[in-house]
Amino acid sequence: MRRHPVTKLICALAAVTLLASCAVFGGGDDENLSGEPEPTSPDAVITFMPIPAAVPDGDGRFSLRYNKNATFNPLVGTDTDNMLASGLMYESLFVLNADFSWSNRLCESYETDDAVTYDFTFVEGILHSDGTELSPYDFVYSLNTARRNSKYVRRLRNIDTVSVVGSRVIRVTLKAPDARLPALLDIPIIKDGTAGTAPRGTGPYKYDEEGAEPMLVKNEYYRAVSSVPVDRVYLVTCTDAEMGERFTERVVDLFIDDPNGTTTAVRRDHETRYYDTTVLQFIGFNPRAAAIDNAQFRTVISLAVDREAIVRDILGARATVAPLALPMAYRLYDKTWEDAQTGDTLTRMSELLTQMGLADADSDTYLEFPIDGEYIPFSLDFIVSNENAARAAAAKCVADALRHVGINVTLRELAFSDFEIALEAGNYDLYYGETKITANFDFSPLIAPGGSLNFGGISGYGTELDAFAAARGDFAERNAARELVIRIRDEVPFVPIAYLQYAIHSGRNEITGIIPSQSGIFWNVADWEIDVK
Repeated sequence: MRRHPVTKLICALAAVTLLASCAVFGGGDDENLSGEPEPTSPDAVITFMPIPAAVPDGDGRFSLRYNKNATFNPLVGTDTDNMLASGLMYESLFVLNADFSWSNRLCESYETDDAVTYDFTFVEGILHSDGTELSPYDFVYSLNTARRNSKYVRRLRNIDTVSVVGSRVIRVTLKAPDARLPALLDIPIIKDGTAGTAPRGTGPYKYDEEGAEPMLVKNEYYRAVSSVPVDRVYLVTCTDAEMGERFTERVVDLFIDDPNGTTTAVRRDHETRYYDTTVLQFIGFNPRAAAIDNAQFRTVISLAVDREAIVRDILGARATVAPLALPMAYRLYDKTWEDAQTGDTLTRMSELLTQMGLADADSDTYLEFPIDGEYIPFSLDFIVSNENAARAAAAKCVADALRHVGINVTLRELAFSDFEIALEAGNYDLYYGETKITANFDFSPLIAPGGSLNFGGISGYGTELDAFAAARGDFAERNAARELVIRIRDEVPFVPIAYLQYAIHSGRNEITGIIPSQSGIFWNVADWEIDVK
């Protein structure tokens, strides 16, 4: 990806403005445009922060923040801190790896002949925290509960039925083939019929319902209970404004955040581990305008976006550029799929615009569109939510880059509610969005009829979407992935910009063994070592 000198300067200036408004720059829900985190990456990057000031010695406790008014139930809960802690109490059939493949957790093995009917055999002898044995009905109950909840409804919408077919076997039947179903089944399993604040689970810890203060304690029935790093995990409350100070004081020992979201000021020597996610920033289109309805014009917009500058100067290098719809971390990603055309990017854009007949007929620096022999001025209506400073700054960077190549753009920064209203009503030409792509990389919400993010009514990609979903084996999957991303690259139904990373903050050298995953950070906590002194 070539960097445009003018765009680079514009993005750098936008970043300066953005950083000036933040104390520190760097520190769920499947339908959400704001992109709740579901992290990834055993190959996490660790950044050592400089020592800013003296802080107290450790208090001999390992503590996490929690919300006393929210549930720990992982199937319905939405509080970020409680859902983080719930990873200590519950396990899932699978966990995701850094390359978005999956590894078995509660699943011992699985079989499918057609990628429609799956039989999952779970590990024998697993016990819940009340001593009862894990049952196939626990999986049926958990998956069916998740399917009814907005938190998982998009992810699991392809499931037709979940049933018990053996003492350790459950069957999941799909409506359409999906060879990567296991990537979606990192959903926590709770005991059949349980609910409440902290239902029973099979994880290494359980909620202490009788303790003098809120805490998680070791689950004595956990199969590796002798390996868990601490006997208790203390739960403390504090406001967002107090979070940085509580971490600095070692009252809170670990927290997770989006480096490009609301920032937390920290005055403590600490480590920050960054990991990949499937949270995609992108530009969406409304093809109602004649120019937007032209793939050549959309290609110009894609070429004008300096992804590297946005990632470097706006997102603080805490994201990966997305030349293609699939992220570079995808296990079968091939750089040869990227745009291989040579030549100066500005020249290519100029050639495409000329082929469309656009010209600056009135010499006002902006192009006009030819209609019935006349050149008609136009301006693109570009909208973005103003509730995330990084996204708003990135949208401004894109708008300035488009103006630089002669495309007039009006950028509207809207409150999120107004942003949603404009999208639903079709009152836009471009929008800057963010969403979490499901881990099986189903792009139908963006480009299939009726897709939750397909506000412009884009269609015609069903063959490639279906082929990619059904592809079994690396050879078939690689070919199907290539066909899908190249068609998206060439026809540009949306412009992928970057896949975000998220961050885990902990004291320097206090925790070892963390392998962050989009499935959660505590999935291998039995392998951690925690120094609370």
